Amino acid sequence: MSGRSDFSDEEWAAITEAPLLVTMTMFTAGQHGPISAVKESAAGVHAIQNPGNRGAASALIADIVPEAQSKEARHDAQHHKGHSVDEVIDACLADLGVAATALHKASPDEAQGVGAWFVDIAQAVAGASKGVSERETATVAKIAGVFGVAPPA
Repeated sequence: MSGRSDFSDEEWAAITEAPLLVTMTMFTAGQHGPISAVKESAAGVHAIQNPGNRGAASALIADIVPEAQSKEARHDAQHHKGHSVDEVIDACLADLGVAATALHKASPDEAQGVGAWFVDIAQAVAGASKGVSERETATVAKIAGVFGVAPPA
């Protein structure tokens, strides 16, 4: 069973910032007005706070959640800028890649479980507003690819 002590400070920061980064990535991918923005934010928070039973990954996720919810994590999460939505999404995906690489220190079952949770967060955000755009669907699939999990059907 993996935990905080199995990762360097930089790796742990990447892993614990990933739930927020997934939410921000999906928020960027979506086309929304103010009401949809609130719904998407709430869906992301709910999916982070309520990961459900993730089998072998449950204990590791239980270590990640409080840190992902902390004020420091929200403050430290990278704010990505770019000339286009696609550039911002690509920058977010690159940072998520750091978390995915760090998760290789966990067991394969734990890494898969955490990655699947991140994809579920992405799906929750995408599905929170009216309709899911092609860009959102593609972004969820890209996040799944970063973490080496099957994209949702």
